Amino acid sequence: MQDIFNKVPCRESQINGLIDLLGDSDEPLPPSIFLSGSLATGKSLCVNKVLQYLNCKHVIIDCIECYTSKIMFEEIINELQETDSDTKCDSLSDLINNLNNLFPKIKYEPVIFVFDRAERLRNMDHSIMCSFLRLRELCKLNICTIFVTQLIFDNFYFKMGVRDPIKLYFPNYNKEELFKIIFLHHKSFVRHLKSNYEIDSGIEEELEKPELFANFLNAFLSVFYRPCRDLIELQHMARVNFVKYCEPIIKNEISASDLSKLWRHIAPILKASLELLYLRISTQKPALPSPGKENNSADLNNYQFENTLKEELMSTKTFAQSFELPYYAKYLLIAAYLASYNPPKEDKRLFMKNHGKQRKRLQQVRAKAKITEKLNTQLGPKVFTLDRLLAIFYAILEEKIGLTSNLLAQIATLVELKLIAGNKEIDLDSSKYKCIVGYDFISAVAQTVGFNVRKYLYDFI
Repeated sequence: MQDIFNKVPCRESQINGLIDLLGDSDEPLPPSIFLSGSLATGKSLCVNKVLQYLNCKHVIIDCIECYTSKIMFEEIINELQETDSDTKCDSLSDLINNLNNLFPKIKYEPVIFVFDRAERLRNMDHSIMCSFLRLRELCKLNICTIFVTQLIFDNFYFKMGVRDPIKLYFPNYNKEELFKIIFLHHKSFVRHLKSNYEIDSGIEEELEKPELFANFLNAFLSVFYRPCRDLIELQHMARVNFVKYCEPIIKNEISASDLSKLWRHIAPILKASLELLYLRISTQKPALPSPGKENNSADLNNYQFENTLKEELMSTKTFAQSFELPYYAKYLLIAAYLASYNPPKEDKRLFMKNHGKQRKRLQQVRAKAKITEKLNTQLGPKVFTLDRLLAIFYAILEEKIGLTSNLLAQIATLVELKLIAGNKEIDLDSSKYKCIVGYDFISAVAQTVGFNVRKYLYDFI
């Protein structure tokens, strides 16, 4: 047990809960377990280590790789078979028959199916999630299905009644836990630093001291903990900034024991790095010169660094793709742009399939001839109402979804991100908005979801 706790730190209660649920090999398994929590909270790692510790037969299915039910069924059977031959499994009944054939004698041999990134199951057949929740009942075998997802169970919709699984929640790591986990990778941080600089042996001993890395982590988390709880992103930003933290020590500008000068050196760099959170822009030059010593090349390095950063951020496509918006929020932003730059009277023609034929009148032909100086995309965005935004959103979205509070909350998020101008408080009767992003920006966002904005703009008809 202690070996698992060392490999998966700060998750003792969740590991004990999983072991208690799965139990020994001679005990019946629970029908299903639902593991939920934010990104990078150790869900998949905990399940893998517990299954290795219990040494029970299991299959781990990545729901992104197995994007259809047929591929998923065949992956389960092929992983359970000891031979290399592939078995065709087209339907749920084939899966049940194959499972019963694989375990004819030992009916209660424990078998565990783990569905990683289970939120993708919502995009498949509506009955597949219900079937996996009732798989033990259908097969009459000692089978447990474990669902690992970032969503809570209430986000999964079922057309038929299902038995609720046992729910186990993985909370975000707190500040002390993040410190402990990142501190375990101290040696890898030092190796990354050595790969970037040629370091003297005397200074190398100073950089390898745990106290120096602990002081850096305290300074780093004091700035980054509030805006970001994602362990993966925090590790990346810590790796980038640790190099900048150690630069004045390597150049003999600041002593490794002078914590106050090191803090004054790194504080403005950490605050500047907050603007690059989630962007993953590589920067080799320091953002600011080291204090306490004049450097003739510092201004030049600053100038080159700022120019490089400005060129990358000023690229509209890079900037647009840096917004990690949810899937439906992207469509809401596209719908807002179309509502701002299309005349309301043309909505029926643009977004309805059976809008009827439209006769070309002489006035329309003459008006079209003067369009070069009166393009809607050049005149600027127009104000639109919330009901028009939602109507366009449902018209351009291929799948059918309900109007939920989460969907309306994403509109408020777009307002807060300054992508849409309007009131954050949603009022279906009086709310009015205006899209304030340009055509290049919206084209880059639409490209990420495979949507052709030009096709639905009145200016390009």
